[in-house]
Amino acid sequence: MPSRAPRPCTTGSCPGTPVKGSAKCAECLARSRRDRPSAQAQGYDAEHRDRFRAAVLARDPACVCTDEGHKHGSPCGARSEHADHYPLSKRELRKRGLDEHHPNYGRGLCASCHARATGRHQPAGWAATPREPDTPPY
Repeated sequence: MPSRAPRPCTTGSCPGTPVKGSAKCAECLARSRRDRPSAQAQGYDAEHRDRFRAAVLARDPACVCTDEGHKHGSPCGARSEHADHYPLSKRELRKRGLDEHHPNYGRGLCASCHARATGRHQPAGWAATPREPDTPPY
């Protein structure tokens, strides 16, 4: 069976460059990986994983999303995979001097609901969201 024909790169910097499999050419893919800090650099360290994430997912094993725009029941009820900072963002918790790793500031979401919530509240990613001057991005 013949393989699928290459598609053009979907990024704006090199339109038309043929790619296989991914939506980005090798140059754009390398650039996007290089520009993104590691999870640990973003503040998702052992304390986040062992204290915040573990406690939130233990408390909310099923997705608690009630957003009617996601076209699911209320609550969603799918298996939780992500511990989402809610109702305040991680940045807002830090700004207010609150413990960003406390499970009371989180909720369990499935992958789909987490992607939609993040896309709505951080449309270009954590590093691109507005912040106070002289505030570190993470």
